Amino acid sequence: MAFSEALKTRIRNVHTYVVTPFKDDASMAVDMEALVTNLQFLVTRGVQVAAIGGGTGECEALTPDEHVQITQAALETVGDPCLVVATVPGNMGIALHLLDEYERMGIEVVLAMPPLVRGKVPSDTSGLIDYFQTLCSHTSLPLMPYNTQEWTVELFCELAAIEGIIGIKDPCLNPYPLFQAIQQLGDQLLWIGNKRHDPGVLHLRFQMGIEAFTSGQTNFWPEPELQLFELAKVQDWDSMITLQKQCAPLEQLRLLNDDAAMVKAAMDLVGLKGGRVRAPRSDLNSQSRTELAKTLRELKVPGIA
Repeated sequence: MAFSEALKTRIRNVHTYVVTPFKDDASMAVDMEALVTNLQFLVTRGVQVAAIGGGTGECEALTPDEHVQITQAALETVGDPCLVVATVPGNMGIALHLLDEYERMGIEVVLAMPPLVRGKVPSDTSGLIDYFQTLCSHTSLPLMPYNTQEWTVELFCELAAIEGIIGIKDPCLNPYPLFQAIQQLGDQLLWIGNKRHDPGVLHLRFQMGIEAFTSGQTNFWPEPELQLFELAKVQDWDSMITLQKQCAPLEQLRLLNDDAAMVKAAMDLVGLKGGRVRAPRSDLNSQSRTELAKTLRELKVPGIA
């Protein structure tokens, strides 16, 4: 399958993993009005890729209908200026159903979460390859598998051979297989990495070949992350190091707390709608929230009181 260069260019950017806000009542239903407001904020601040229902969007806590609803809302709200990336969970039946829905509504690219076996990484990776092969055979939509399972170089190469996979999203928990795969496969795939401001290694990951990176921070403070991408494009590594040091305190707080809970709390503090997380995630405790507010004030994040 030949992917358009225009789509590849749009994917090479900062991917904001949009939170899913819930109503502040016993139902904890998705707050669609708040979602639209948050998405409009992102567009006004320059965000160009919005990943909906991903990890920070609490994909594992969403029903298939909710995935459809929030993705449709994103398309209608920001689908013109933004590339909307939809998500399918690692469940064959649900994923196939959602792919049909996404294709119908006009989604251009899909993040594909990997399957688990009884909550664990499959010991036989041939089943994982079969899983992604089945998804790609079912749809014309390009897929980006999400490596949460520390895949080997050999597995990356097998994924690259599947028609329909456009790129890999990798959290860089163990970056060596990813970078070895980049060296072997080159531009056969797009490479979307994770940022890490403490220690600040994002510039090193770009030097090794990633072409885009993901961010939860952009939900409440987009400017530094967007600037980092622009600096990476011109290979201004020194400025990237300086900017990552500025963001390091937020990275430290994220690592100590649930990432979605931390991002949602920060959004509340700057006047957006973050709200609570769904179980089994836990909201920030009062001490962490106080420390977060102090850090946001010290960094002069726009909107913080």
